[in-house]
Order: sequence, then structure tokens, then C-alpha cells
Amino acid sequence: MQINENKGFPTEIPIIVEDELFLYPFMITPLFLSDEENLKALELAIQGETPILVVPTKPQQDGARDFDGIYDAGVIGTIMRRVPLPDGRVKVLFQGIDKGKILKQSGINPLRGIVDMLHVKRPSQVKTDALIVVLREKVRELSQFSHFFPPDLLKTIEESAEAIRVCDLVSSALRLKKQIAYSFFVEENLEQRLLKLIDYVIEEIEANKLQKEIKNKVHS
Repeated sequence: MQINENKGFPTEIPIIVEDELFLYPFMITPLFLSDEENLKALELAIQGETPILVVPTKPQQDGARDFDGIYDAGVIGTIMRRVPLPDGRVKVLFQGIDKGKILKQSGINPLRGIVDMLHVKRPSQVKTDALIVVLREKVRELSQFSHFFPPDLLKTIEESAEAIRVCDLVSSALRLKKQIAYSFFVEENLEQRLLKLIDYVIEEIEANKLQKEIKNKVHS
């Protein structure tokens, strides 16, 4: 499915609800759709050749397919491939483009909304670069105590020149609880997002150090 990725926003697009995965724009991800609402949203996007917004359900709301049970931001993207499965589900390959936020609810069954891209407020390049240096340093330190960051991912984080992508890569690797992941995801002030992420990584370092000390004492 080919669409114009520069389609003007805000605009009305269909919404797919994802119960398990928390997506980021850099991802190309298989999604498995089985419920009527998501399948209708898929068909609407394909027939209209429009982007689609994939949003996560709120905690304890798995299976919810209404606006009360979902977060109001997610990933705008396109459907690259669709494959019907023997068990009745449909497997789609979803390519993220950007972060999007529901400005207005415009329809149900399937869910539709007036969606705009999230607009990030960036600090000066000097400040951004300094914060990224600290974040990378803390990520390298955490990688010595945990399995969150395999070598290939560390290399990608080190080489990426885009601060938002670095934040998304780190957040995705940390396997954050959904509500924490969402709070980082929707933070439109890049400086604040970097500071919060650095603080979280430092907390993880301290927690992993403590766990290692306890294990060493137990086995000594």
C-alpha cells in the first residue's frame, strides 16, 4: 500500500488499537488483527489509501476498542503488507512514520479521529548534544549490568544523529511499563524528555547494582 506520507495534518484517519506492543515511529512491526473494529479500521485505511494511527490500550484495558480504554497518542504509519492467516486473524506489516495525537474523536466501529503529528520543542543544539552524551554514557553503564542493550543496539544508539530517535531506541529497549512509556512518548519538550530518560536509566543502574550486590552476598 503506497500513500502520500506528506498528507496534510491534522486530518481524519482510522485508528487500530494494539493491546501488547508499545510502538515507536522507527519500527517496522508485524501486527496480528482479529477483532472486528481493528479489521474495519484496516480496510478503511486500505480503501482510502490513508495513513493509520496505532495506539496502545491503557493498563488493565486489554481488548478495549473505545476511546475511554485507549491512550490518545500513538504512531502514524502505513500498511506495507496484509496476509490473511488460517486461524482467521490478519497479519499486517506496519511501518511507523511519526508520532500522532488524537485531537478529536470522529467515529466508532471502526475508531476514527482527527489526528495531528506531535510537535516537539527542541532545546539548543549545544544543550541537546550535551544531554545525548550523558544519556549514551548512562546507557553504556547500564548495559554492563543488564541485557537491555545488545551490542548492535548500542552501536545504533551511538551512531544515530537524531536525538528523538535515540530517545525512542532507548525507551523501546528498556521495556518500560506502559504508563511510563506513554509519559515519555508524549513529552513534547525534548529537553525534559532527555532529562527524564537519563534519570530513569540512572535509577535502573542503581537497582541493578543493588541486585548484583545482594546476589554476591547470597552466593558468598
